[in-house]
Amino acid sequence: MTLSGRKDSFSIFYSSLGLSIIPTRLKTYGDLSDLKILKKDLNKTGGVYGIIHEESSKQYIGSSLNLYERLMDHIKGRDSNLRLQRSMKKYGLNIFNIVIYYIHDDPAVLLTDVETSVISAFPLSQLFNFKKEASSMLGYKHTSQAIKKKMKARFLNKINHPLAMRRMEKLIVNFRNI
Repeated sequence: MTLSGRKDSFSIFYSSLGLSIIPTRLKTYGDLSDLKILKKDLNKTGGVYGIIHEESSKQYIGSSLNLYERLMDHIKGRDSNLRLQRSMKKYGLNIFNIVIYYIHDDPAVLLTDVETSVISAFPLSQLFNFKKEASSMLGYKHTSQAIKKKMKARFLNKINHPLAMRRMEKLIVNFRNI
């Protein structure tokens, strides 16, 4: 079952069990070794997802306008939640499942609002997330002062400077040729 073309509305996003409201799992991916299925189903599809550690039921909840690319960031350890990355490194990918909670097809609905709703449905102790409210840096522009401050901090240690690395590489090559 692919998710593309599916018309899920925000109103069916929750299923109710007694007094507690829990997010409905629209789709679960258990085999993270087969990335072709993820790409086929989730490339260029926006939504809210969870990455669940099956033994502890602890999960990371996030959202993206391109679920496949964002999940690949997590799987490959790029721009990912530190707690989630430590757990993936410790236990391996085979113990994690990916769950899709919401497919984004309505531009009037903000993904961060839906993500916050899903996050708030779980106790913080069951999450890798650091906070209960989702936020996004999408479209954020750093001030020139902030950029200068980051650049200064980045090159405070001269080893981090790109020119220093080039000089170091030349020294290593020359040393090997001796």
